[in-house]
Amino acid sequence: MILLLDLGNTNLYCGVYQNEALLCEYRTHSDVFKSSYEYKKIIGDFLTANNLKVEDFEGAILSSVVPALGNTIKNAVEALLRKSCMVVSKNLKSGLSIKIDNPSELGSDLVADSVGAKYRYKAPLIICDLGTATKMLVLDEKGNFVGCIIFPGIKISMKALSNNAAQLMDTSLIAPDKVIGKNSSDSINSGLIYGHIEMIKGLSAKIEAELGYPLKKVITGGNSILIKDHIPADYIFDPSLILEGLYRIYMKNRKEDD
Repeated sequence: MILLLDLGNTNLYCGVYQNEALLCEYRTHSDVFKSSYEYKKIIGDFLTANNLKVEDFEGAILSSVVPALGNTIKNAVEALLRKSCMVVSKNLKSGLSIKIDNPSELGSDLVADSVGAKYRYKAPLIICDLGTATKMLVLDEKGNFVGCIIFPGIKISMKALSNNAAQLMDTSLIAPDKVIGKNSSDSINSGLIYGHIEMIKGLSAKIEAELGYPLKKVITGGNSILIKDHIPADYIFDPSLILEGLYRIYMKNRKEDD
């Protein structure tokens, strides 16, 4: 078994792969104030809840976009499994050709997303990762990573509204039945959820026009659950995509190390 971990600004997303498939998964809040001992217990409890034994794990791999917490998670995993934990970086082979101005700027989570999508769906692709920020990643017809679009995520947008507009408040993020809201909550939700969907659709069309051919489209990330029932039929909903990418990167580097 392989332990896979994606550390984002909002959540730590964990999964276990066995025999080429996702066995179980778990999300918990990212907290820079927690110690490696606390994360060792959190991850250990996740494994125990799924009747998994630490001695059955071959290893682990981590992608992190939170430098202040990355080493804490790595140390927790290594203390728990008593095995080394790979960290996605330029030192690991991904098999992804990155055609941007500065390839080292590309976050490890976006590398893993791209590797997972390329493996599951083949290029060309638009990968929409809805997390703290919403990222739209573009793989051209040759499978090259050629760029991305980044804009504020749904929950960040809601906080910006409530923090900067005195008469607008936080609301439960639920898509209303109609686009035209009849109350503050529905009006905010319509803008946040349907507005986000329309932005993704419009930018996808612009990406296809710029490249000159159609692309397959995948929706993933922690906030993708908020829009999955309202996206067009040609968008694939795949919430565990990043775990697939992490697994493929792990396997590629394990084989090279053998």
